[in-house]
Amino acid sequence: MNKLTNKERKLLLDSVNKIHTYKLMQARGFKRIAKRAGDKRIKRLLIEISTNEARDSEYWLKNIKDLESTGKRFTPLFLVNLRVSLMMRILGARGFFEWIIIAEDESIENLSIIALTISNFVESEKWTRIASDERLHILRIKKEVLGMESWEMGGSGGIRDVIFGANDGLVSILALVAGVYGATTESHPILIAGIAGAVAGAVSMGAGAYLSSKSEKEVTEKENRRKGIRKKTTKEEEIKRLIKFYHSKGFKEKEAEIIANKVFSSMAATSEISIGEEVGLTREDSWSPIKASALTGLSFAIASVIPILPFTFMGLIPAAITAVLASIATLFIVGASKAIFTRKSWIRSGLEMMLIGILAAAVTYAIGLAIPT
Repeated sequence: MNKLTNKERKLLLDSVNKIHTYKLMQARGFKRIAKRAGDKRIKRLLIEISTNEARDSEYWLKNIKDLESTGKRFTPLFLVNLRVSLMMRILGARGFFEWIIIAEDESIENLSIIALTISNFVESEKWTRIASDERLHILRIKKEVLGMESWEMGGSGGIRDVIFGANDGLVSILALVAGVYGATTESHPILIAGIAGAVAGAVSMGAGAYLSSKSEKEVTEKENRRKGIRKKTTKEEEIKRLIKFYHSKGFKEKEAEIIANKVFSSMAATSEISIGEEVGLTREDSWSPIKASALTGLSFAIASVIPILPFTFMGLIPAAITAVLASIATLFIVGASKAIFTRKSWIRSGLEMMLIGILAAAVTYAIGLAIPT
């Protein structure tokens, strides 16, 4: 490792440490869903995947120790367990594994870029090869377990809709309240305008989310038909389909039934993608349009209460100050919470959303002041 410069070692260490953490999280995640798998074969395969990921994490831990002799920079196991538990509850199993696989994929890509910048040729080749081998492993998990294409990434279900609705509810109603406040000196018009805006916005956002999710679902179904991908069927339905097929080929009913059962057993034994199907990791359907609509509209309505509520029991100026401060603080929290899923800086994410809210409120307030009373 003396062939590496201090800067190269630091960059490698940061990247390798992330990959080690993601490996541990996958191992824990697969172990958790193995406990609820009903089929013994599926349970065994999931435990095998979990064991392999844990073994891989040991390999990456060794790399951390080689890069830094103290070996103190790896993530504590209890934090990994806590993070996995929290994120699987929030995102669901499918959303969690999409998140973690994409996170690892990005880290491997970063590692390959770092490898190309290493001045020592031998070390550069070594880390490039490591990154290349790991990328093949990720592709296998994507396709065989999650049923993902190389470009595909889901929207984390309802989390996307909740954040989207809450953000829009805060920004738009805060801006509306600020605009009316700039044009009037009474709380009542502000309250009426805020409530009307909140109701209209919640309905509009809910309808928009429904149509958007429905359109996405229709496009996905059409693409699946183009690729020849059938909707998921039960064991009985699949066997009946096979019996009908072999019966049409001239086999007698009993013969077709025997062949169909053997073919299905063979397919089930060799198809690794059934792992994902069994435990709900492969995407058969997109997020329900009704759920998307309800979550987006509801989160918009709840968030919009924050800039409106102070005007119901406080004087005009104290209510305005409270509404602005509460809305800005909530915007920061919502923005910071996105960092859990985007893997970006939580401070930067929170400040970004907070500044957007402040800018929107300032613009509408200025417009309100310019309108004659």
